[in-house]
Amino acid sequence: MSGSGLRRFWRLLRPEGPLARPWDRWEARLFLVAILLALVAVPVSVLVVSQVYGTQASIARAQQTDRSPVMALVLAEAGTFVAGGPVSQVQEVPALWVLPDGTERTGPIAVAAGTDRGARLPIWVDGEGEPVPPPLSMFNALGIALSVGLLLWLGVVLVLALVVLGVHCALDRARAAAWAREWERLGQGRSGR
Repeated sequence: MSGSGLRRFWRLLRPEGPLARPWDRWEARLFLVAILLALVAVPVSVLVVSQVYGTQASIARAQQTDRSPVMALVLAEAGTFVAGGPVSQVQEVPALWVLPDGTERTGPIAVAAGTDRGARLPIWVDGEGEPVPPPLSMFNALGIALSVGLLLWLGVVLVLALVVLGVHCALDRARAAAWAREWERLGQGRSGR
């Protein structure tokens, strides 16, 4: 920011002069408080990121120890794609898979529409051998934590911006009404030539 830009910003925060009214000063103080609160929200958001990451990382570790990948044999043909249907068309079909301990299991698994009978697909199973989504990775845990922190900070900034904007609009109406009263008062003091 250049020197003149800093001076303008400082004048915005500290309105002076004969035309500056008390509400101008209060609006400038509110703006400064909003900036400070937005800055204070940064370390708070970082703390939230840290806590959410700790929770998500423990979930990821638990899922990674409990879940294991296996190959499933599709026992029935999945239906075909439906024209004009959703982009991701998934159907459940019966399948057979062998657990890490050698036990065979059968049950429904989700496959893409159009999957042929006899296709071999990788799936994840939990400790009981039931199909589950893939385990959460540490990278995904970090992504979730960063997203929560960023959304929290943006939410705080949005609320602060709305408060400042609302106060600014209310003060603009009050200033306009005060100017109208002063113009009316000045007009009444003039002679009606």
